[in-house]
Amino acid sequence: MTTVASSSAAAAVLRADSDTGAAAVVAPYDGGGPYPRAFARHGWRTVAVLPERRLRPPAYRNATLPVGYGEAVTHRGLRQTVKSLRALGVSAVVAGGAEGIELAERIAWQLGLPGADPASSALRYDRGAQAARLARVGLPALRGIRTARLADAVAWARSCPAAGYLLAPAATGVPVDAVECADEHRIGAAWPALWHATARHSGSAHLVLTELPGRRRYTVDTVTRPGPDGRPEHVVTGLRPDIPAGPAAPAPDLMRYTTQVLDALGVVCGPATVRVGYADDGPRLVCALATPVMAAADPAPRTATGRHRTAGPPASRSTPGPFFQCR
Repeated sequence: MTTVASSSAAAAVLRADSDTGAAAVVAPYDGGGPYPRAFARHGWRTVAVLPERRLRPPAYRNATLPVGYGEAVTHRGLRQTVKSLRALGVSAVVAGGAEGIELAERIAWQLGLPGADPASSALRYDRGAQAARLARVGLPALRGIRTARLADAVAWARSCPAAGYLLAPAATGVPVDAVECADEHRIGAAWPALWHATARHSGSAHLVLTELPGRRRYTVDTVTRPGPDGRPEHVVTGLRPDIPAGPAAPAPDLMRYTTQVLDALGVVCGPATVRVGYADDGPRLVCALATPVMAAADPAPRTATGRHRTAGPPASRSTPGPFFQCR
């Protein structure tokens, strides 16, 4: 997780609740990172929530207690973790990285903090779930397949000819690079190393194979917070080319598409990094990583309404299926 994203997450919490308090940072496997410093500058304590060894992805099984945290809670089960955090006075929850998103959202939900429905957590970090959701709501999406089997990926590539393919971990945010593949032979050559690295860092061996998302690719940084009407308000904080090729894509188109994507993925708070490809027919999502930030809501609306969660219907459970539609 980058320093910018961590600082944005801390800032979102501190804007939501100006009083000092304690923030739980879930699965901070990077050795501490900037969270303790960012919160400490404003008088907040940080509590590291570390899943016990058997619950971690293999790459982090031997990760030690991060430095800079005032307290630490070992996560063995949701009920006990929530009880411990409540006893420590935790009033905000953030994810320490992609590996902590799902658990952070579940903890925040149990603590009664505003945030996204944890039943749809995969939408905030899984390429397969993201593409399937965009296709369902009618947003332009890449053709592709999410699978743990090479045979399925090769069969899909044969049935959906393209100028090239992108093979990547299903879980975005893990330190495993995507690979561009010209054809099914290159897919087969790249598959074993990518499969093993993905399983090691994410705990899941699922990969996503898509058509190439265009030669012009961009990273869009955003921060989401509740707007005046209580609905999520997405603010673009940065836009930069990853692979510039030809004339620059229209910034308004990229920004408009990005905010539509964030709505479709159920992003209601915190920073997100969205990678977008741009071809002749417009933008297509490559992947998004939305780090949840859940903090106590402002007391006035909470007192008036008795509600603690973000307004709106709960999101349905989104378990990605094996295929996206090829069209």
